[in-house]
Amino acid sequence: MIARLVLGTILCLTAAWAASVPAAPQAPLAPFAIGETIPKDITLTGIDGKTHALGDYRGKVVFIHFWSIVCPYEKLAEPKCIELEKSRGPKGVVQIAINANQGELKSDGGEPYAHLRDHVAQAGVNFLVTVDPGNKITDMFGGQSTPHCFVIDRDGVLRYAGGLDDDPRGTKGPSATFYVRDAIDAVLAGTPVATPTTKPYG
Repeated sequence: MIARLVLGTILCLTAAWAASVPAAPQAPLAPFAIGETIPKDITLTGIDGKTHALGDYRGKVVFIHFWSIVCPYEKLAEPKCIELEKSRGPKGVVQIAINANQGELKSDGGEPYAHLRDHVAQAGVNFLVTVDPGNKITDMFGGQSTPHCFVIDRDGVLRYAGGLDDDPRGTKGPSATFYVRDAIDAVLAGTPVATPTTKPYG
């Protein structure tokens, strides 16, 4: 009987000690890799408050880029993205900008994202603009900078990740290599993307 009581006490103390030990932190999930299918249930919230699931765009080519209204690189990249929307949007390409800059997402007490909507209107932004307040989507894609760009094919497979082009300072003009445009055109044509990854800038 005494042996049983002692054993029971030891087991209780062991269980209590195990419960008091903090669990080891889980390693963050690796960002999506080239060739990986992006889950359909990922949802984004637009600056108008509407939600958009990536699964809604299956059958279309999706161009995602992380976007900012204050980044100096974006001041050069944004007009290129506007022109890209004009030329590739009619071909079945959906362009989605994601603002994950927490400083830009703070409200001054007025309507949420009013300053972002003002910028969109003034700059003539013609693509969908969404927000990622908790950086959840940013972490999934491994977004590092603005503009960090991703091209997803009609089946939801990631085909390109990297910079918009090789001209972050806007000095090359027509001689610049427009990585995103080339990736989009390859996906539209059903051919492999020649350069599936590049180093993002921003």
